[in-house]
Amino acid sequence: MTPLGHLSLALIAGHLQDYDGRDLSLCLIGSVLPDVIDKSLWRIGPFITGHTLAHSVLTFSVVSIMILALPRLRRLTPFIPGYGAHILADLMVAYPKFMINYFWPLLPQRPTPDGPAVDYWINYAASAPGVVEIISVAIGTYILIHYRLPHQWYNHFSWQQFSEFSSHRREYTTG
Repeated sequence: MTPLGHLSLALIAGHLQDYDGRDLSLCLIGSVLPDVIDKSLWRIGPFITGHTLAHSVLTFSVVSIMILALPRLRRLTPFIPGYGAHILADLMVAYPKFMINYFWPLLPQRPTPDGPAVDYWINYAASAPGVVEIISVAIGTYILIHYRLPHQWYNHFSWQQFSEFSSHRREYTTG
């Protein structure tokens, strides 16, 4: 799944949880952090794929248990749905032969994709999971436009202020 797809799923999860700005930010960070960690480690060399340490179901479980069990970390709880949505989304789009990467270090790594990257993304875009991602991005965009952006805008500027400004402007320009 692409970063935009992961962010959209986290936005949907945060919206369903009715998260405020801080909590939604934690959820969004949780949705992209696995790729930031694993893709970086893959590029510098210790792993043969970008889906190992942070994409591991084992790592997700340990991090989630620590956040929920340790009182000082509980304020990070909104991170968990974003992180979980990332793992579930990647598992949804992973070919069965790549599923073993999500159970590292219990199972060995397998390089992904195993062919040309362009072919992989073309096939992905035309697949059912690719269509699900497009729908998720559309829903996330709807939530952002209709529920998140106006909320931020209304805190700084009200329709009443706009009406007063417009009426004064009309009096000045027509008078």
